Amino acid sequence: MTSKTSVIKVAPTAPLGRGGWNPVQGSSFGDMLEASSALSQEEKDRLSEETTKILGDCINPNVAGKTNTGLVIGYVQSGKTLSFTGLAALARDNKYRLVILLAGTTNNLVEQSHARLKEDLDIDATRDWKLFSTQQKGFQQSELDRVNMELAKWRRGSPRARTILIVSMKQHQHLDNLSKLLSKSDLSDVPTLIIDDEGDQAGINTRAKQDEESTTYSRIMGLRKLFPHHSYLLYTATPQAPLLISRIDTLSPDFGCVLTPGSMYVGGQEFFVDGASKYIEPIPFGDVPDKNDPPIEPPNSLLAALRHYFVGVAIGLLEEDYQNGRNRSMMIHPAVPKDEHLMFARWVKQTKKNWSIILQDEDHEDYADLVDAFEISAKELFKTYETSFTFADVFSVLFDAIEETAVVELNTREKNRIPSVDWKGEYSWILVGGIGLDRGFTVEGLTVSYMPRSTGVGNADNIQQRARFFGYKRGYLGLCRIYLTAENIDAFTDYVKHEESIRGSIRYHLAQDKTLKDWRRTYFLDQSLKPTRSSVILLEMYQSKGRGGWVVPDHPFDDSEIVSENRDVVDSVIADFDFQSYAEPGWNDKQLVPAFSDSIKLADLLPRIGQLRYKWPDDNLQHSALLLGLERLANEEPDLTCSFYAFSGPWSDVDAVRTLGNTTPPKIKNLFQGANANTNYPGARALVSAEKITFQLHRYDIQTSDKKRMIRDVPTLAVHVPDHLMERVWIER
Repeated sequence: MTSKTSVIKVAPTAPLGRGGWNPVQGSSFGDMLEASSALSQEEKDRLSEETTKILGDCINPNVAGKTNTGLVIGYVQSGKTLSFTGLAALARDNKYRLVILLAGTTNNLVEQSHARLKEDLDIDATRDWKLFSTQQKGFQQSELDRVNMELAKWRRGSPRARTILIVSMKQHQHLDNLSKLLSKSDLSDVPTLIIDDEGDQAGINTRAKQDEESTTYSRIMGLRKLFPHHSYLLYTATPQAPLLISRIDTLSPDFGCVLTPGSMYVGGQEFFVDGASKYIEPIPFGDVPDKNDPPIEPPNSLLAALRHYFVGVAIGLLEEDYQNGRNRSMMIHPAVPKDEHLMFARWVKQTKKNWSIILQDEDHEDYADLVDAFEISAKELFKTYETSFTFADVFSVLFDAIEETAVVELNTREKNRIPSVDWKGEYSWILVGGIGLDRGFTVEGLTVSYMPRSTGVGNADNIQQRARFFGYKRGYLGLCRIYLTAENIDAFTDYVKHEESIRGSIRYHLAQDKTLKDWRRTYFLDQSLKPTRSSVILLEMYQSKGRGGWVVPDHPFDDSEIVSENRDVVDSVIADFDFQSYAEPGWNDKQLVPAFSDSIKLADLLPRIGQLRYKWPDDNLQHSALLLGLERLANEEPDLTCSFYAFSGPWSDVDAVRTLGNTTPPKIKNLFQGANANTNYPGARALVSAEKITFQLHRYDIQTSDKKRMIRDVPTLAVHVPDHLMERVWIER
């Protein structure tokens, strides 16, 4: 392709990136952007801005001897590949000589990435790139000789010098071979970009807790040592692992970027929050195959999923969607064992055959029932997909839709390698697999997903990476259906909240021009999930409780200066909000609540509560985690009110004393006033709302257990959170 794009320089007033420089956009990036016809102008502008920002944070190719590590966070199937392809093109424009892509742990991922790079960079039609792959022993001494020849061109300033692009599997043997060969070259003056696709997988050190190095991690470290002048970029949709490793680990990111998906992207919010009732179909527990007693017949939910899918394919045929080079596909994602893949593939093939036979024979005993079932499926899709076609139209091509669908197992059962999918070879595909359908693999035109597998050990990042049903599908969203077990529905729903909390926190932090090293790791996460595999977590994380109940500091009396400051905080609360006394029939004067309100907005109260401090780290962590959860509630419902009870204190005529127990360290005994049957007083613990957040302010004189010392007027804030409002928070200690 002949370049038509002139060099576009970044404005000199633009702030320098963390690498201390501003990249320029030249013909390589401009041509790639121009060829991205599927992108709107707004999306091109955003890609340009984000790519320039990322490269500006990388090392300056003109200043030798620097290295750094970055983390680029996208959504599942949201355009991360296009981002790092654009980054490679921009790197060429700025005289990077070598780009290495670590493209996944399976051959189909490597081949997918290799094909995307070749197409998006138009490598066959330009003389800008020298592309190599480590697949099938494709990088050996002869390839190294060509690399060295290209580096020599750069050194003598040849205008014909090409950027070297090496695509490698992220597997220790591939990495070892690549490192051994490249170690023979002089790389001291070679500005290099190493891109780790799915950077949270495989390369992270899983033996750090044993003070050892896992094999693939060791190979990556060896590769990095060859390049005294490079940036290492981890691309992922699930950043938990890279953010929870030790900060001194070379893979711990210095800088980062949260990518913005395009307007046509559909992710967890649409599927599991806004449109859950539209697109999610439950797989009954009885339909999940028992591995010890595998069923003979396909479950009804699988047959329903197939009907939804084939109706969608028929609509695609009527719309002549295939003429635009698009696809329709269905993903069946049972458990990892290949025997289950084979069982599901056989069911699908047999069902295809049976339905094709029935639909060609109006006298078949099952013909009427099958047509009725398809009509029900079509009507269900018509509720979410706007079309002028009727069921009669759909039925006219239904046989073709079924007959022309290819069924493929994506596993290593045959030929010991996961096959690639020739998307251009067929319009309609049904893919059955496990790991082959996990992270990184793009399923083109996916409409129906069927996932009768468990959540496993509950690692949130692994669960999310199975969400191949996310992607750029706004145009045909109404044809999508996701069949999941109840366990997976809950897990994905909880993950959406977790995912948004991480991205929002990181995005805000980076907007303050801070580094990822400085970001305090904080995660909202359901009780049933863990952020990532425990073997890579080296940072100490505090976990708040995941169920509702009382949250009370253990040591609010320590440090007289902090106690005095906390008095001022609670005094301002009592002075600035409207309270009234509260009592129920039969209560005596000691049981009357001097100050009560159930109409204070949570959003108005939280800034005051956030000023409370505690000496003990665990009290502070508990308080921080509580505030994070409450702030999130207030952001979601700005008008949400809470209940506030202020018991003994300067405004009360009741003198109240509490004693410290004999525990080590000591804690307040009996903070809550007990129940009294004679007056019908239920006890302070029982004064809570079942629907709202309840705050109880207790102010006591605290006496030490030996009665030798009295700490006057200690404010203690107890907070009750109903079960349905409580969220577990992981927060870095």
